[in-house]
Amino acid sequence: MKNKLPAVCAILATTLFWGGSYSSTKVLLSSLRPEQIAFCRLVISCLIFSFLFLYTNKIGIAKKDLLRVIAGGLFGNFFYFLLENNGLLFTTASMGSLIIATIPVLDAVAGAIIFREKNSTTRWLGVLLSFLGVYLIIRTGSNGKLSLTNLKGNLLVFGAACTWVIYTRINEPLITLYDSITINLYQVAVGMISLSPLALPLKNSKIILQNTVALNLLYLGICCSAIAYFLYLYALKVLGTTAVTSFLNLVPVFGVLGGALILQETLTTIQLVGAAIVICGVSLVTMAAKTSLAAPSGSTPESVAIKGD
Repeated sequence: MKNKLPAVCAILATTLFWGGSYSSTKVLLSSLRPEQIAFCRLVISCLIFSFLFLYTNKIGIAKKDLLRVIAGGLFGNFFYFLLENNGLLFTTASMGSLIIATIPVLDAVAGAIIFREKNSTTRWLGVLLSFLGVYLIIRTGSNGKLSLTNLKGNLLVFGAACTWVIYTRINEPLITLYDSITINLYQVAVGMISLSPLALPLKNSKIILQNTVALNLLYLGICCSAIAYFLYLYALKVLGTTAVTSFLNLVPVFGVLGGALILQETLTTIQLVGAAIVICGVSLVTMAAKTSLAAPSGSTPESVAIKGD
């Protein structure tokens, strides 16, 4: 257990950083376009990973793995941030974090449909509960009534969750071949380059120098993209997929707390019920995964399926 304590601390820090990212992005959306926020945070994290890569004399990605790495960068840094940031234009940080929490459930469904992975009855019950909870969260606005604006934002964030499942499935074989600094540098660079045509030129570049904007961009770039991504892959390698999945159920908790404390957001009764159902469903999915992994039947671990931000 002592050997795993640093990894446990790493994944707890990751959940805290990612949980706060939704409120931070929401604040920035009042000054910058969604594409600009994503681009700026990736520039910051790319600079950090470039320094670490050169300082530690890491070896680059082999040619045979380049296409997979590029695909991971597109889904995990380009499509994900485009969908999530645009979604947060129309919905709250609290609801965004709760929708992203369904990633383990989406991964279980993808595994069953695409990869023919077997799920237990308990796991399928968790999937159904999670989708019921997401339905209650997605369909209502801040006043508890059907809102097409909120629905648009919620569906965009839900699309971001789907892209993260693809990203983690793509990266599954890479984390056994390369360290997290190398993988993150290449994939962050892919996302940054892909976003540049949409984000540049920064006609409102002076806004970036304002204290609130600069601090939030630094938080997203340093804490959420650089430090958290590094800690995430480190914890994944030490603790394994199932443990990481369980810990990252804390992301929506920190997300909702951040929305309430920083943005004074509130959830309606229906949304609170939906949130409770989602958390119960995700817990069932992860507990069922633990049971299947503990069985001496030679079953293979599920792929990573958690995101924060």
